[in-house]
Amino acid sequence: MSEISKTWHGIPRKEIPWFPTVDETKCIGCSLCFVTCGRNVYEMVGNKSKVVNPYNCLVGCTTCETVCPVGAISFPPKDMIHKIEKEHAVLRYVQKESKKKGMKVALDKARAEAERVISQSSHRVEFTVSGHILEKDVPKKLMDITEQCDCDVVNFSVNTPSLKVCYDEKAPSVAKFELVSQKFEDVSHCSDEIDRFLGENGIVIVEQKKIS
Repeated sequence: MSEISKTWHGIPRKEIPWFPTVDETKCIGCSLCFVTCGRNVYEMVGNKSKVVNPYNCLVGCTTCETVCPVGAISFPPKDMIHKIEKEHAVLRYVQKESKKKGMKVALDKARAEAERVISQSSHRVEFTVSGHILEKDVPKKLMDITEQCDCDVVNFSVNTPSLKVCYDEKAPSVAKFELVSQKFEDVSHCSDEIDRFLGENGIVIVEQKKIS
């Protein structure tokens, strides 16, 4: 089970009284709620379901109530949640969360696309280079080169000691990336262009190797 947040859209979880209540007179000890809940809200005690971690419950979730075959589980009215949403301006906070999640979704899609391209590339070249990567806008220039060659750069990463040292003291950064193509089995025509560009801009090729 993943770590459970102690807040709900910025509100301390213990300020939100949303959790199930079990009517022991109705509970038949079937364990369905205990097994179904993925947040360890329940334990089985004396052949009865018992709420032991109420604030683990996901705000708004009523799955256990839905699946209970004898209607032994109940929750507070949903209006309580709506009231808290208004009091704490939850929707304003959610907009920030939405942007973060949108960026993560976009990143996951880009990563999946990069993995797809790699899987369809029979040959690729892996570069490790050092120099003024950021100051000379190397990522943008690499993209320009690879577009002209019908290739792509994937898994690009930059390691720099600090931006201040990088820009003020002209300390070099280290970049790693892979050159791939879905169109060509041999990407040497593009790697040659990249070699030339790097040399002209004082970027040192630390390592360059072909990966089949």
